[in-house]
Amino acid sequence: MVKNKSGWQWDESQAVESSGEQAQNEMDEILTRAAGTATVDDAEAVLLGRPRVQEPRETTVKIQVRVPQSWQREIDRKAAGRHLSRSQYLRQLIRHDAQQKTA
Repeated sequence: MVKNKSGWQWDESQAVESSGEQAQNEMDEILTRAAGTATVDDAEAVLLGRPRVQEPRETTVKIQVRVPQSWQREIDRKAAGRHLSRSQYLRQLIRHDAQQKTA
């Protein structure tokens, strides 16, 4: 993007092609930088409207689940790739799935 007299304009000469995990990591970086946060979860909360301290918040509950050790390794690998804790990564997955419309 280049700023000119009429505003921001796309600069094709600076375009870079990305895909897969690399693209996800780049978008996570852009999102966290735009929100001024350290994690994608925090960025989503800020950009979607984090409740203020004085606002009532929904009570949270702890959910425990057992998974095969190989799943844990994969979950941790993917979480680390997004610079998230295991809990943050799993909350993202659950929130994403919960927000999907059922067919």
